[in-house]
Amino acid sequence: MKKLLSMMAVAIAIFAIAPNASAEHHEEKMEEKPAMEATMKTPVQAVVFYSDTCGSCKILEPKMEAAMQAVNMDKINVVKFDFSNKETIEATKMLAAENNVSATLNEYGAKTGFVVLLDANGQEVAKLKKDHTEQEIAGELTSAILASL
Repeated sequence: MKKLLSMMAVAIAIFAIAPNASAEHHEEKMEEKPAMEATMKTPVQAVVFYSDTCGSCKILEPKMEAAMQAVNMDKINVVKFDFSNKETIEATKMLAAENNVSATLNEYGAKTGFVVLLDANGQEVAKLKKDHTEQEIAGELTSAILASL
């Protein structure tokens, strides 16, 4: 019963801040927004630690995408660190600098299979992993947004 009530509270919070649903919004994937524009408008950053060969990434990514459809993504900047090869690693270093998340990159290095949620001050507020459900991920995203308001 307690779990049901907490899930209902998360659902209510999600609907309270979610934009009107549209086909265009639901087709969004974990795409990065232009760095300067996104960091100026979004109080929360979701830093994705990814690699093509990461099994945990393959489990987490669809859960993140589904959870993000239920949340107002105008409040979240997704920064995807890709450690798949030399080129993407170099691009990741530049992306981290552009989005002011180099400290997070330095803290975790090239580990993959998780997402770190950061507040407007760059402080970690949550860490999402493959064993989280879509509902738990949506709840963490919503909590991060609400905390930033």
